[in-house]
Amino acid sequence: MKYCRFFLIIFIMLVNLVFASEPVYLSNSTAKLPYLIKVGDWIFRKGVQTDSLIVNQLGGGDFSHIGMIISINPEIRIIHATTSDDEDNPNQVIVSTLAEFITPELAETYAIARPNFLSEMQKQNIVDDLLTKKGQAFVLAPREETHLYCTTLLFDSIIKFQPDFNIEWKHTHFPSLSGYYLFPSAFANYSDITWLYHYPEKQ
Repeated sequence: MKYCRFFLIIFIMLVNLVFASEPVYLSNSTAKLPYLIKVGDWIFRKGVQTDSLIVNQLGGGDFSHIGMIISINPEIRIIHATTSDDEDNPNQVIVSTLAEFITPELAETYAIARPNFLSEMQKQNIVDDLLTKKGQAFVLAPREETHLYCTTLLFDSIIKFQPDFNIEWKHTHFPSLSGYYLFPSAFANYSDITWLYHYPEKQ
């Protein structure tokens, strides 16, 4: 209920900021992604829905959501914690295909980055750990409380295998959402990553 009240309040505050954006479409350029990326890479997107606008306003940066690539063949699949990507499985950790993750109904832009500080074995261990959380409930709560949302899903698994992974949790002061929260910008701003792909492609 706190979560719903928060979005209602912020939606009223931000409704005048909503503007039309060019959606993401699957293109020929995505065909090369299996040759660029690896299991364990991070995938970010900037969403077009109300909750994405809120995340961008509170957290800053270019993205509102993050997941981890868990397989490439026979197709790219991503694990992430989400409220509404899958209407049959709302408010939980799910596995999506790339096409589902970047569908125009959800994404304006997206990008893929490689965490260089993790070994191949660590990445596989993290993926295995993340898969045990599939179906667990989405919980938006501050750092000191039980939580599970897109960024904390990744963070809590990563620090099991790389304890010195340290990124910034940001303090918010909004109604029903006060405390330290972790935003996708913290991952995007981390120093030891390599950007592999952006859509739209940067010139």
